[in-house]
Amino acid sequence: MKEECGIFGMYSMKNEEDLVFPLCVGLSSLQHRGEEACGIAINNGGMITCHKDIGLVSDVFTNSVIRDLPKGKIGIGHVRYSTTGCPRKENAQPIFSRYKKGNLCIAHNGNLTNTAELRTELEENGAIFNSTSDTEVIAYIIARERLKTHSIEDAVFNAMKYIKGAYSLLVMSSQKLIAVRDPYGFRPLCMGKLDGDYVFSSESCALDILGAEFERDIEPGEVVTIYNNEISTKNFRTTEKDGLCIFEYVYFSRPDSIVDGYSVHKFREETGKYLSMQAPVEADFVAGVPDSGLDAALRLFKSVKNSVWNGFCEK
Repeated sequence: MKEECGIFGMYSMKNEEDLVFPLCVGLSSLQHRGEEACGIAINNGGMITCHKDIGLVSDVFTNSVIRDLPKGKIGIGHVRYSTTGCPRKENAQPIFSRYKKGNLCIAHNGNLTNTAELRTELEENGAIFNSTSDTEVIAYIIARERLKTHSIEDAVFNAMKYIKGAYSLLVMSSQKLIAVRDPYGFRPLCMGKLDGDYVFSSESCALDILGAEFERDIEPGEVVTIYNNEISTKNFRTTEKDGLCIFEYVYFSRPDSIVDGYSVHKFREETGKYLSMQAPVEADFVAGVPDSGLDAALRLFKSVKNSVWNGFCEK
C-alpha cells in the first residue's frame, strides 16, 4: 500500500542553528512511511536551500551532503511514497517555488481527491507544472491565494476551501513555518519542543528519538503558524466528524507512536485479543504478516489455549 508519507519540521528559537542533522534523524524515524524518495529544505535568512533525491534518507543525505547544507532558522523534511505522481526525482519533496510574494516550500502527507479538477483549472489559466504530484497543485493554490491576502497563513487558510481530501502539511515561507491538518484529520500530525525549538512530525516516534517533549496533536482543520518566535493558531473546521484513517493504527504508523492520544502498540494488541475471541483456533505458532501485525500476533498467541506460551507460563 502506498498511501502514506512522512513530514518533519523544525523552527529554531535562535537566529541560526544546525537543523540538518536533527531533520535527518527525524526523517529516519519516519522512514517506514516512505522509502521511495526524501528531501530537506533549510531556510537561512529568507533564502531556502533544498536537497532531495530518490532513495533512503541514509543514501540521499551522506556526510558530505549534510556538511554542505547551511544552518538555518526553519527546516522541513519529507519521506515519500508515490500516492500521486510517478516515482521520479521531480516528484520528491519538499516542493519549492519562487513567486511574486517570495519563496514557498511545502511538505505534504496525504492524497487530494480533486487533484485532476484543480490541475485542469490551473493549467487553463496558464500554470506550468514541473511534476505530477498533487503537492505542486497545493503550492499553486496557496500562491494564488497569497496574492489576495495579507499573510501566508491567511493564504493557506483560504486554500483549504479548495483542496479536498487528506493533507497534513508543513508550509515554509521566507519567515514563517505553518503546520496544517485537513478538517477531518485523515493523516496524523503532532507538535513537540526540543530545547525550546518547535518540532512537528507525522508521528511521535520521531520526537522520542530526538529527545523532544511531546506537546500535542495538531487538531483536524487547525493551522498553526510560528513567526518571530511566537505561535498562533486558527481553525478551519467544516465538519464535527473526525476521520483519522484506521490504517494509521493497523499498518502505517510505528508501534511506539501515539496517534491522536492512542498507543499504536496497544491498539494492535487489542485487535489480536478480539481476533482470538472472534475466531478461536488451536495453534502452536502465530505469525504477523507484515511486521505491523506482530503486536496483534503476539496478543493472539497469548490467547490461544494449549499454546506453547500458556505451557511456558504454567511452568
